[in-house]
Amino acid sequence: MALKVLLADDEIRALRHLMAAVPWGQLGLEVCGMASNGKEALDFIDRNPVDILITDIRMPEMDGLELCQRVREKHRELVIILLTGYADFEYARRGIELQVMDYCLKPIDIEQLTLTLRRAVHQEFSRASSRSDALLDVIEEGDAQQISRAFSELGFSGDQVYLAGSFGVHNIERAIHSEFTCKVGKHKYLYFASKPFDAPAAARIIAFAKGRGGIGLPLKPASYETLDRAIDDVLVMTFQYFVNGAPALCGHLVDGPLTQEIFHQLAEKGGDPNQMKSWLQELATANCSMLFNIRTAFRFFNKVLLSPALRDSNCISLDSFEQMAADYLKLTDLLEDLSACICLQDPPPSVAEGSNSFLAVMNYLNTHYAQPLSLRTIAEELHLNASYISQLIKNETGLTYTQYITELRIGKAKEMLINTKLSLAEISEAVGFNDYFYFIKKFKREVGVTPGKFLQHEKNMNGGA
Repeated sequence: MALKVLLADDEIRALRHLMAAVPWGQLGLEVCGMASNGKEALDFIDRNPVDILITDIRMPEMDGLELCQRVREKHRELVIILLTGYADFEYARRGIELQVMDYCLKPIDIEQLTLTLRRAVHQEFSRASSRSDALLDVIEEGDAQQISRAFSELGFSGDQVYLAGSFGVHNIERAIHSEFTCKVGKHKYLYFASKPFDAPAAARIIAFAKGRGGIGLPLKPASYETLDRAIDDVLVMTFQYFVNGAPALCGHLVDGPLTQEIFHQLAEKGGDPNQMKSWLQELATANCSMLFNIRTAFRFFNKVLLSPALRDSNCISLDSFEQMAADYLKLTDLLEDLSACICLQDPPPSVAEGSNSFLAVMNYLNTHYAQPLSLRTIAEELHLNASYISQLIKNETGLTYTQYITELRIGKAKEMLINTKLSLAEISEAVGFNDYFYFIKKFKREVGVTPGKFLQHEKNMNGGA
């Protein structure tokens, strides 16, 4: 997401020089406007989202210092960089009082300004990440009053909020009129607004999307009491592309009579391997967009695994729909794999060196825990039978394969929370969770508290260090 920059200077040549000389795109910045005096700049900031203001001090109608003062009254976190041709300490002192980030003399040294802008970008993304982490942590705690207070601090009013989500499409928050954006995973975002989002803009974005991409855009707002569940539903909507096999805009959860009929057919066919195989192959060629959302697809997958036709097969192991979407490009690929598993009758290999095999599996998992880890992939890498690996882990640790992977990843996350200053987004990706909203939920389920509460407890135990 590019940060928005406003340039304010009464010298048109200075504005043109800044536009041409600064590598805005490389810095992750976008010049969203230019103003010739402080009044124009203030009007623009009041009407448009701006992250960074670069302003000259000497301007007509309203100078840069008065502009800074007026901006600070409404936009406390906006980054301000002052430009002036006067090396006057009083200007510098006043800039410090107004919490100006830096003070650059004219003629502008572009290299120095670029370094300042890099620092501003880092500061803004760190601040945004911290605010996102704190908001998601409060939402997971589930206290409506705390959630309301957190949104109030972000400038929201009322007791409900519109939300949307996206996967695989970037820099859309301005187009859909998001007021606060959280990155919740690799290529995944949540958007919050006090008014309805721009649905036609979202439709245009999806129409031109390529590859794996989706937008979840429910029409109704969510109350703070139900926000946690509403976010879960929105994130499910963003994955509709996985079910459809193409980029999708989804405004409601696909879960109706046709879905129930599919589960009814599964119960009828699940006892006969031949019928099950044929039915899964037929389903893999069907249009699943009216049959499943990714959550019901994951429930269907688990029901298939528990059916008599596949009950003894461990060829596929998935612990969440997020992992399902990470390991497979689309639902039809998974259905074809399930069908193929019915024919897999190979017995587990005879392994004399069981302990050596276990050590090999543990070494592989400890080395690759940050990557997608399907049981089938590990079996192929180590030239072992998938069922044998699953049973080996169960015998040696008392945990299922997915339980062991989860404990390993959460353990690594705890170490990083204590020993690094990485954000939750960075930690979740570093330990193998592409979705860190899901990571927060998984962490709380395993540890008993959210990552934020865990870190605070550790700091208290160590004297606040």
